[in-house]
Amino acid sequence: MEQLNNLKIRILHTSDWHLGKKLHDFDRSLEYERFRENLINIIEDKKPHLMLVSGDVFDTINPPLDAEKFLGMTLNEIRTRYPELHIVITCGNHDSARKIDSVSVYMECCERLKIVGELPVVCSDCSRDRVDVDYKKLIYPVYTRDGSLQAVVVAMPYLNNNIVWNLDVARNGMRDDFSYESAVSGIYQGCLDYIKHNEELNKVDVPLIAMGHFFAKDTKLKGDERDKAFDVVGGEQSLGTSVFDGFDYVALGHIHLRQNITDDRRVRYCGSPLPVNFGECEYRHGVDIVDIKQADEPDSGNRYEISVNSQIFERTVDFIRIPSGSGYAGENAVLEALDKLSLMEKKLPAALLPFCSIFAEYDPDNTDFRDKGVYRNLIESKIGELSGRVFRFCDFKFTVRAADKGSGEKYEDDVQSLDDITSPVELASRMYREVYNGKEMPEEIKNLLVDVIREIEKSEDNL
Repeated sequence: MEQLNNLKIRILHTSDWHLGKKLHDFDRSLEYERFRENLINIIEDKKPHLMLVSGDVFDTINPPLDAEKFLGMTLNEIRTRYPELHIVITCGNHDSARKIDSVSVYMECCERLKIVGELPVVCSDCSRDRVDVDYKKLIYPVYTRDGSLQAVVVAMPYLNNNIVWNLDVARNGMRDDFSYESAVSGIYQGCLDYIKHNEELNKVDVPLIAMGHFFAKDTKLKGDERDKAFDVVGGEQSLGTSVFDGFDYVALGHIHLRQNITDDRRVRYCGSPLPVNFGECEYRHGVDIVDIKQADEPDSGNRYEISVNSQIFERTVDFIRIPSGSGYAGENAVLEALDKLSLMEKKLPAALLPFCSIFAEYDPDNTDFRDKGVYRNLIESKIGELSGRVFRFCDFKFTVRAADKGSGEKYEDDVQSLDDITSPVELASRMYREVYNGKEMPEEIKNLLVDVIREIEKSEDNL
């Protein structure tokens, strides 16, 4: 590792792996294999002391077996090749906390590895309905090769209202005054108090690092991630950065667009290593290398200086969205884009063909076709010609501009097959768009519906 003056610790900050994620039923195992290669190459090159995985390890609460195997194989390879690297993994809102904890049980024999699923709690005053945080199980001390304390990590898993509601530290015994932000702040400050009063952790001045999986206020959002600003799943709320007062670096997960939440880079999202959907086509995916150094001027307010070097991955599979960015494209734009793709055909293996999603608009007042059916049939014909040869077709959304509703207003007309009518998820997605003026249902809700349907199907099989 290159020599850096006053370097206290080097961190590889990553999150939102979403293992097991498929894109419209297309397998993405090749992309994840490339991700593992990139991750290991970065560890080899940058030689971090600590790797933090801040939630959403899996894409659903019931991940496929291949996803669990991938995690185990990846961790085993890293632990074998880099035994001195510390690794801390926490649960996200897509994960099953119990599933993450079960992984931890299987890997208890691994040194320098901590995995936290559920928030650990202890009974308070011998009362079952009053509990407090088991702070000891959240704290992870990072030691150097010679046994010196190098940093202290608070391995905070995903928190929602249901989790923090019964915590004494969160509500101070008063349910009527409950506030999600103040509750979470109380948990983090409780961790700092534990560290402060622990003789072993407090005997030397080291960086204090917090992990978290939240939506932070002032977060920049694009595409589908705008839905994460709303309280729609699990009592999720936004947090101000004051929640993390007292910490020198906060490694956040949940938002896939990498960014600093504070100007000093103290609170940061590292983003996701792979695009999860077409709303992330323009993101720069990868991981972050974070160096924490002793501040040259400690009186400036921060004890340490934070520098970030983003490691951007070359995309294994391209994403093609027509039109790019967001919104719907008119007739000429869609047809020209499809014709251009046909001319740019490359001989690629099926697993490397780009993913393609098309958002087309039909304007009855400005069209070259006698009706929407003729136009739609033409697009579907072109898709059929190109699918499997030029791209892997993922999605076709078709909307009609309503002439009698005023300029700019549209209604959805995207039923394409019997699957769109009989699939409960597709029906729910359609209703969501109708209720919320064309806005797509957040992936979190779709995943939750899928998991509920699976559980119902399992129950029926056991009858």
